[in-house]
Amino acid sequence: MALVTMVHCQDWTDAHATFYGDAKGGDTEKGACGYSTLTQGYGLQTTALSTTLYLDGATCGACYEIKCTNSKWCKDGAGTIKVTATNLCPPSSGPEAWCNPSLQHFDLTQPMFVTIAEYKAGIVPVQYRRVPCTKQGGIKFLINGNPNFLLVLVFNVGGAGDVKELKIKGSSDWVQMSRNWGMNWQIGGSGWTNQELSFQVTTSDGKTLEFEDFQGWIDAHATFYGDMMGHETDNGACGYGDLFKQGYGLETTALSTALFNDGAACGACFEIACIDSKWCKQGVRPIRVTATNFCPPWYEETPQAWCNPPRKHFDLTMPMFLKIAEYKGGIVPVVYRRVKCQKKGGVKFELKGNSYWLMVLVYNAGGVGDVTGVNIKGSKTSWTQMSRNWGQNWQTWTRLEGQSLSFQVY
Repeated sequence: MALVTMVHCQDWTDAHATFYGDAKGGDTEKGACGYSTLTQGYGLQTTALSTTLYLDGATCGACYEIKCTNSKWCKDGAGTIKVTATNLCPPSSGPEAWCNPSLQHFDLTQPMFVTIAEYKAGIVPVQYRRVPCTKQGGIKFLINGNPNFLLVLVFNVGGAGDVKELKIKGSSDWVQMSRNWGMNWQIGGSGWTNQELSFQVTTSDGKTLEFEDFQGWIDAHATFYGDMMGHETDNGACGYGDLFKQGYGLETTALSTALFNDGAACGACFEIACIDSKWCKQGVRPIRVTATNFCPPWYEETPQAWCNPPRKHFDLTMPMFLKIAEYKGGIVPVVYRRVKCQKKGGVKFELKGNSYWLMVLVYNAGGVGDVTGVNIKGSKTSWTQMSRNWGQNWQTWTRLEGQSLSFQVY
C-alpha cells in the first residue's frame, strides 16, 4: 500500500549557487546522502547542499526549484531548474567558504549550473524553493549488512522526497530504525536475513508509505563459468544432474560460500542486475537464475578469490552473464534479491540407494525454491524425517523396499 504525498511549494528564498564535477556528472556520485550512482533515478539533476540546508542528512532526497537572479551571468530566458539533494557541500575557510553555516548554498552539477548561468561566472546569486519530487518506479530499497546488522538505503522517493522515519517488520512487529548517515538507516540484531521484509516510510511532510513483503537489493559481484552451451555447469554441488532435463536450463548460477549455506540455498532463485561498471549492458532487464552449484573458495587471497567468505558472489553461466554485461568485463558489480521460483510440472523426486539406505534428490521446486526439510512415509511405515546428505539430496536408513512412498517437502 502506498499513500500519495503532496508538498506545497514554498516562497522563494535567496541563496547562491556554484557547480562541481564535469559535464557528465563525474565526481557527483557516491555523496554524503548514500546514493551510489546516477542510475538510481537522479541522473544529472542533482545538487549538494550547504550545512545549513543539509541538516545532517535529513534533507537528502528533497527537491528544489532554482533560478538565477540579479547577475550579468544569468542566462536570458533560462527559466528554472529542478534538482534533488544528493550530497553535502562541506564548510571550508577562505574566500570560497560558500557552504559554511549559516549560508544557504547549492553546489550544482555542472550541467544544471550552465542551464541557468554562464560557465565562467563560477558563482551566481539564486532564489530557490522546495517543490514536490517527481520520481518514476516508486520508492526503492538497497539492503546491506550481515546477519547481525542491517543497513537500508531508501531512494527514489517521490512527493516530499526526504525521509524522516523508517520502520521495518519481518516475521514479528514493526521496529524503529535509526539514521546511520544520509538516507541509510540501520538496525542491529539477528533474524533479518532470509525473510521477506516490510517497510513503513514516513516523509518530512508526515505522510506514511507502507511496502509489504519486500525482498531488497543487496550488493555482490558476478563472473561466469562454462561456455555458451552450458558445458561444465551441470552435475554441480547441489546434486542436480542434467540441468536441461530437470528444467533448469542455462538460467543457473553457482553461489559463493556466504550464499551457498552448505547447500541449503540450492534451488533458490535470484534476480540480478549489473551496476556501476562500464561493462554493464545498458537498458537491459535484470536476469533471474536458480542456484544449482557451489563456487568454491580459493585458500590463498588472490584477485580471483571472489568466492571466499564473507563475499557474496554469483558465478553465472556464460549466457546469463552476457545478458547483463560484456564478455570482456570478466567480473562486474551487481545487486541481487531473492525472488519466487517459477517452475512447471511441480516438485519432482529422483531415488537412489539400496535395500538399507535411500537417497532422494528433490528438484524443480517452485515458490521459495530451496528445500529445508523432507519427510518420507512408506505404505507400511509412519512419517520419518530425512537428513540432508549434500545439496538437495536427502537420505534415510529406514527400510522402505517394495513400498509406495509419500513425501512432505518444506
